Amino acid sequence: MIEAELKSWLVHCKTRFTDRTCDLYEHILGQVDDFIRRDGGQLTPEALEAYLAGLLDRTSRRSYNCHLTAIRSFCKWRAVHYKTDDPAERIHYIKEDPPKQRVLNDDEYQAILGIAQGTDRDIFQFIANTGLRRAEFQALTWADVSHDLSHIRIKGKGRKERVIPLNATCQAILDKYDRQDGPVQFTRRYYGRQGAYWICHKLAKQAGVAHFGPHALRHWFCTKLLRSDVPIYKVSKIMGHASISVTEKVYAHLLPQDLFGVTDVLDQNPLH
Repeated sequence: MIEAELKSWLVHCKTRFTDRTCDLYEHILGQVDDFIRRDGGQLTPEALEAYLAGLLDRTSRRSYNCHLTAIRSFCKWRAVHYKTDDPAERIHYIKEDPPKQRVLNDDEYQAILGIAQGTDRDIFQFIANTGLRRAEFQALTWADVSHDLSHIRIKGKGRKERVIPLNATCQAILDKYDRQDGPVQFTRRYYGRQGAYWICHKLAKQAGVAHFGPHALRHWFCTKLLRSDVPIYKVSKIMGHASISVTEKVYAHLLPQDLFGVTDVLDQNPLH
């Protein structure tokens, strides 16, 4: 690959993706570039397939698909920008194993509410009742909050904007804080990426429940909506998923108990 091509593509990425995604893509394509340089220097389907095959030998299927997403993004842009063939066009994603997700159950949720106080309680409940990602919560400002506290507007992955309705719990939390320019105050209680994990670890230890991270609260939010018969297309919109299929893929395996009893309807109309 040509270094100038990668630099131009990364400039393009910054207009479309979050800084975190750009950093990830830069890291992945740097690895691909190193591999191709050792393999002869030609960006071909065979070279990319060899790179991905080696990757699959030492990492997960999810990582394989993550790397392929970055590769396909670069190759598609390169084909259009330089009017050349796309060497990744015929390389397909592979089926992933269901992700292992930590989801709080209702007993754990209530146990934490029983011990959480003050700002810690506000943070815990607000994330659990909005389904915000860790970075989205920590970036929340008063400009994102509607004047009547009915909803917030969030720019999530891929800089896509979505609207999240606020229930009475969230409205009561926001009512505690003075509106002002800049961040919503309780989002700055713990700084940095690790701060959000630290508060979850702290609450889990105090409540005597298994360790969880902020994403477990997002999972709790989604599963509660689905189990309350909120249509999946609405849940998908609120969660900021790219499509309904993403919501199904991530959460279908988390709700197996919800299938129990569905065949009982057949007993009401026996064939014999």
